[in-house]
Amino acid sequence: MSRTERISAIRRYLAAHRADAYLISSPANVLYLSGFTNNDCFLVLTQTANYFVGDSRYTLQAEQEVGGTYSVIALKNSLEQTLQRLAARKRWARICFEPRRISVYAYRRLSSGLGKAIRLLAGEDVLAPLRMQKTAVELACIRRAQEITRKSVEQLRQSIAPAMTELAVKHRLEQLLYDHGAEKTAFDVIIAAGEHAAMPHAVAGQRKIGRKEPVVVDVGSVWQGYNSDLTRTLFFGTMAQHNKYYRLVAAAQERAIENIRPDVPIADIDRAARQVFKKAGLERYFSHAVGHGVGLEIHEPPSVSSTNKARIKPGMVFTVEPGLYIPGWGGVRIEDLITVTERGCEIL
Repeated sequence: MSRTERISAIRRYLAAHRADAYLISSPANVLYLSGFTNNDCFLVLTQTANYFVGDSRYTLQAEQEVGGTYSVIALKNSLEQTLQRLAARKRWARICFEPRRISVYAYRRLSSGLGKAIRLLAGEDVLAPLRMQKTAVELACIRRAQEITRKSVEQLRQSIAPAMTELAVKHRLEQLLYDHGAEKTAFDVIIAAGEHAAMPHAVAGQRKIGRKEPVVVDVGSVWQGYNSDLTRTLFFGTMAQHNKYYRLVAAAQERAIENIRPDVPIADIDRAARQVFKKAGLERYFSHAVGHGVGLEIHEPPSVSSTNKARIKPGMVFTVEPGLYIPGWGGVRIEDLITVTERGCEIL
């Protein structure tokens, strides 16, 4: 879907709800609709015009990146004052905003600044269904980001060793990502050794990696604005208990992936993985959904959980990341990024 078609979806929403303009404040949606690659900027879309609003730091970049599609307006004093002047000139009375992307404080300030003559409307997330199904261009960016991530983790395996601290491993992996071409990390890299690995989102610290303990490595990179996500559990030495947990997690992931094809309920993916742990009497140690969508944001729809009633569609990209987290021992997680094809799925 082209950017013109995405803008048209916003305009159809405006027409259906008799609104004059839609304020886009989410950086991901700004990028999706315009191609602008920086933050702290806004889009205002109407039935007949597109406006890019940002302070003077971004004027030149905006003119270069979006000037052909958007009229570039420099912020004067504040967003609400700039928007109020624009609304008064264009005689807007109803402006939609993204309720999930704006704080209560920002809403109150915006409402007060616009005045009683302009009504703010909490708009629906028009772009979420579109963003869930990636285009070939989007998929190529995600594939490249995942390739960078995978190569970096594979190279890390050759240099990581017991007695290194979690932070040292984290910094080494971050450098590898940049060496392979990442724009930035997709999120704060997780390196969790030993009992720390029992926390799904542990923060890397000065703990040294010991022998015969798991090390969970969860990392992603960004390529042209699109994210990737990958988790591997490394291990030094041999231990029967670790092997048992690892085999179960691998089996849970395999079972989940077997269920991925168009029109299957998303909830079935989560349930398939969870059933493996339940049969082994370990379901209580799997504490999160089996996956999440990945794209312009590292966590975006669809949520791959047992409560999601939606069905799988071609073009979706999401993680499959079952795990077991055993307090006092550690944890195991295996995560891969999946794209849905017309007949099944592919591991990126």
